[in-house]
Amino acid sequence: MMLYRLSCLGVSLFCYGLAQALPCLLFFIVPNDFVGKYIPSGKLNAYGYPIDIYDYSGIELTIAGLFGLLFMQIPPALGWLANPAYWLSSVFFMQQKYLNAAIAGSLAVIIGYLGTISAFWYDLPNGSSPNSHLALDRLLAGFWFWLAAPGIIALASVIRMTILRRT
Repeated sequence: MMLYRLSCLGVSLFCYGLAQALPCLLFFIVPNDFVGKYIPSGKLNAYGYPIDIYDYSGIELTIAGLFGLLFMQIPPALGWLANPAYWLSSVFFMQQKYLNAAIAGSLAVIIGYLGTISAFWYDLPNGSSPNSHLALDRLLAGFWFWLAAPGIIALASVIRMTILRRT
């Protein structure tokens, strides 16, 4: 039983670690005057978007998300709240509180996904640059590893509860 918990937690932590190291989100750096204004063709790609892009790694997003919450960049920063929910699910899982772990892990996935995709509709500040903002373009591999980490805990908890009910 302990081996099962350690194995699942290890795989989950491995996914979380990959998510922190890999690029997670790709943003366009958009000048504030982009909407409805002329931008020289040399500053646009073939699809008409600005050519300045930036991909954030998981660790950068973890730090930026915390500051986003502190500076009230709501709702995109709400996705950051998936991190404490994930850690809570991990603690519940190791304490064999599988129902709580499944709930916390599932909430982490839902909060992380919905909070992050809300950035498709809300432009984010570009650091201290008053002349541009960030527009989310796509979700990268690190994002999916980040969501997989609490998902693994939630799934392993449901499997463990199912096995315990049968015996």
